[in-house]
Amino acid sequence: MPVRARKKSLVAARKAERREKVDTHWNGQETTNTAHPGDFVVTSLAHNHTALRDRSGSINSYVIRAKTFAKLYASVPGGNKFGRFYAAVSVVTAIYFSGGFDILAPWGRRQRALKGYLLLNGNEVYGNNAETFEATYAVLTT
Repeated sequence: MPVRARKKSLVAARKAERREKVDTHWNGQETTNTAHPGDFVVTSLAHNHTALRDRSGSINSYVIRAKTFAKLYASVPGGNKFGRFYAAVSVVTAIYFSGGFDILAPWGRRQRALKGYLLLNGNEVYGNNAETFEATYAVLTT
């Protein structure tokens, strides 16, 4: 059953200055993407504004294209070594898959998780590990 959700935690983001490979981890590698100059490298934050880490200590970071970032996030006061702080402004549609997913993500790379959500955000569909989703999203009731 699809649900509507909004990211509840802040993110830290910085603009890539050069082409840069970004591996997204959550208890193993979830996907790889390449940030191009102007794209944003985004790091999920825990409630205390530190980087969200998985059980092995890997930081949850990912890439958002420059043209998409402004539609998804608004600047808020603060920052850390991962960039300025931003709050989500968009709502996604999420579908939970207890058996996980293995998809070709919009950035052309494989994305997988043992259990997680597929998110529809505008015209893009991508995955989110269940633990990351539960730590960073709130399901909307209205």
